[in-house]
Amino acid sequence: MESGGYGLWGAEHLLPAELHKKLLTIAALAILGVTAVAFIAPALLPGGAGASGVTVSRLVYPAAFLQSIGSPGDDAWTVPAAATKIGDATFVLDTGNNRIFKLGPDGQTMATFGTHLDGTASLQMPMAIATDGERLFVANSVGGAVLVLDQSGHVQRVLPLPAGVSGKAARPIGVAVTADGGLVVSDADNHQVIRFDADGKIAWTAGTGTRDGDVDGFNVPGALAVDNDGNVYVVDTLNARVVKLSPSGAYLRQFGQRGDTVGRLSRPKGVAVDRQGRVFVSDGLLAVVEVFAPDGSYLGLIGRRDTRNVNSTTLFVAPAGLFITPDALTVTDRYAGVLTFDLPGKRHAAALPPQAPNIAAPTARPNTTPAHAH
Repeated sequence: MESGGYGLWGAEHLLPAELHKKLLTIAALAILGVTAVAFIAPALLPGGAGASGVTVSRLVYPAAFLQSIGSPGDDAWTVPAAATKIGDATFVLDTGNNRIFKLGPDGQTMATFGTHLDGTASLQMPMAIATDGERLFVANSVGGAVLVLDQSGHVQRVLPLPAGVSGKAARPIGVAVTADGGLVVSDADNHQVIRFDADGKIAWTAGTGTRDGDVDGFNVPGALAVDNDGNVYVVDTLNARVVKLSPSGAYLRQFGQRGDTVGRLSRPKGVAVDRQGRVFVSDGLLAVVEVFAPDGSYLGLIGRRDTRNVNSTTLFVAPAGLFITPDALTVTDRYAGVLTFDLPGKRHAAALPPQAPNIAAPTARPNTTPAHAH
């Protein structure tokens, strides 16, 4: 299976020559996507079993919707992949237009950083963004590098990724900052995770360099997170799991496994870890954020319009990047915008955002199972 064939929510897997033709297709298929959520949703509901035969949980994780930032009306973004925050500013990757939006607390546009940055580097399908509290680190997927920017979009450094063992060029789609000033970067096309030290030298790599599973490798590694102890969490996209690596890159455990019931994963996209070691995973096909305890047990889901009722409809369409602070979770949805949740679940917004079109309250599982793109 070559890059570009990973399905509706997999914009990060499109080759550059295909991107412009397929973005319109993605937009047209969005209606199909949200309709599919209504079909998939019954597998997430209590009182039955999904394709895996596992009875699902009734747990809803204690998180309350706080804020939604939609696409700026005068300058819309296209399939945003991820966001991060520094102070009151939110930086959103406008992946389809090769830009970064800098937004104020109320979602107003403060600045945009265009395709060309200082004339020294170009944004080429940026797929992930992270921060050390001062700088921005962008996984520039088609450019094969991580760009280090200041908060005004000026390039401070370009960190190129090496080619894979087969000679294939790198395609970074995940990035995370470590406490010692280093970086962890995922290379989707070479199925590896690379750890850089603060000087930009490679400290270790994880993965075999080809599609793999079990404890040895990855199948399209994506989003990344690092916990307080330096452990690395990797969204292993096509293996439908999140892998936890030690600070030295050794396999420790996995969270989730393939399935369409709550507590399992279909197409994981984003990952975040809180101070207690709880793991948050967005699923682009199931349209939820699932939460796991440090030991891998399932704690509940985030994203229902009624937080007391797992049967209520979802706030998401295609949730992707996650960003976490001690008391809030920010979810970048490729069609619903940027949504923020209060993790204690005590603060609530005055009103919920408008319901996504064509997502009806689920009633029963249809007779046919929608085809999941692979």
